[in-house]
Order: sequence, then C-alpha cells, then structure tokens
Amino acid sequence: MTGTTQTDALQQIAAAARGRFVIPAEEVRQLQQAAGCSMDTLLLSILDEAAQEARPLISNYKVGAVGLGGSGAVYIGCNLEMPGNALNQSVHGEQFLLANLLLHQERVLQSLAISAAPCGHCRQFYSELACADRVRFVFGYRGHDEPEVFGLAQLLPARFGPLDLLEDPSAPLLLEQQQHSLAWTAAAQEVLQQRGNDQGFQRAAEAALQAARASYSPYTHCPSGVALVTSSSGVAAGGYIESAAHNPGLPPLQAAVVGGIVGGCLPSYDQILEVVLVEVLAAPVQHARITKAVAASFSEDVRVTVLHVTRQ
Repeated sequence: MTGTTQTDALQQIAAAARGRFVIPAEEVRQLQQAAGCSMDTLLLSILDEAAQEARPLISNYKVGAVGLGGSGAVYIGCNLEMPGNALNQSVHGEQFLLANLLLHQERVLQSLAISAAPCGHCRQFYSELACADRVRFVFGYRGHDEPEVFGLAQLLPARFGPLDLLEDPSAPLLLEQQQHSLAWTAAAQEVLQQRGNDQGFQRAAEAALQAARASYSPYTHCPSGVALVTSSSGVAAGGYIESAAHNPGLPPLQAAVVGGIVGGCLPSYDQILEVVLVEVLAAPVQHARITKAVAASFSEDVRVTVLHVTRQ
C-alpha cells in the first residue's frame, strides 16, 4: 500500500473512532485489514480522536489513551478534570481506559497506546493489573520511524505492587472477576421502600449495588459503587478501584462519571441529578463526604443518597 493510500486508510480509522469509546473486535479486524497496518499503528492512529473526548477543564491539557483488549475490541480513554475540586479528583486518561474495560467486563489489556508518557501515578495504577507484566505500552510521538514499545518493568522498575500488601496472594487482581457478597441494611431497605415509585432511583440503587459487588478493594475490603441519574433519565455506574499505593486509586464517583461518558448520557457534569453511593456501613474507608463535596461542585441541586450495605 502506498504511503498516501495508507495515510487515507489511517484517517478512515480515526474517523471510525470519532466520538466512540469502544470499537468491537470484528470492526477492528476489518479496519486493520483495510489499512494494511500493524495493530500498534491502528491504536496510535486513534489517539488524536481519543484526546478530543477529554475534559481538561482546569489544565486544558488533553490526553488520549487507546487500548486493545483480550477480546480484540479497542477501548478509548481520556482525561477528566473537575473544576472547584482538588486536582487529585481528576481522572487520568489511563485510568479512564481501565474503568472502560471494567464496564465491558474485559479481562485482559494487551496493548496501550498513549499520547504522552504515563505519569508515575498511572504506572503505579497499572501495577494492579493481573496482566501487568504482559501489557505493551506503545509510544509513537518521539520522532522514531516505528512505534516504541515498553513493558511496565521498564517504565516502573523495582515497583511496589499487590503482592507486597495482599494478605492473600491468590486474591483476584484488577480486571479479574470480583464478587463481594453484600446486602442492604435495614435503613437502606427503608429508603428503597419509601422511594419505591421512583424508577430512576431504583435503577440507580441496583446499579450502584452491582458496581460495589464488582469493585476492586483487596487491601481495605471496603467495596463501594456509585450510580448517577442524569437529566436524560440515564443511569450510569462505576465501582471503586484501589491501589496498593493507596493514592493512585479511582474513587467510585469518578468511575461512575466514566460510565456516564462512555454510555453517552453525561455530556456535561451539570446533567447529573442524583448520585447514589453504596458502601459498607461503618467501613474504615468511606466515600460519602468526598462524594458529596465533589457532587456539589457539579451543581448545587445534585441530590446525594448514601445506601449502606453489610458484608455477607
């Protein structure tokens, strides 16, 4: 294929990815075949479109991340910033990508193309992956003829990781199936009964419960999940993601925001009408206070409902 023709084909790949956060495996195969390019080149060709989805409302610095899942599907991530909050409430593009994989129950990340070298925070975050040592980090922006590929051991040598902190070394790691057995407290059941006719709330409560059950909290054993009810009657959910290093984790509210953006029901933060948080009663790690504070920055009218569960 001539350079000009391949350039056109890569532009078609970028156009096919525009405004999307998932490209199914069969479509990926067809796009790659039509372009006659490597998978790394295909991923890199989508980066600019991925970055256009970013919401860097503080820094104006857009980051795109494009990953190849074990299923062959391609996933897209971008960075999010939340004005009026501390910078540590931001979502890094690489975090968005992993939350996107979790939303689609993807169990393996094969390769990750990124528009800038991952920060130390994200390198640590990716240490949680069960497939961490097999992920290929693809850089294509540094003036080389071919993409550069690195492993996590090269990007973060001698790293602190799950096995340094886990009580049970056989515990499932990030992207592996998690299943926390949780049940509503009597107080939560009462709230659910009182709002029995509110279908949006009922859907959100169930979605937040399922997100908590599937959340990743192997260190504190404090599973939690959040669901958002939006002005378009959409419901989007996400679960807590812990890190062995604690700070690089992703709170459940931010995971739910990712869910809303991926699901197409959250064009802006002020579209959130209600935040439903599900967390363990009297847990040593709780998200209620910070969730209320961040939600209030979206809109003064956002309703935040906290429903407690107990471990079974």
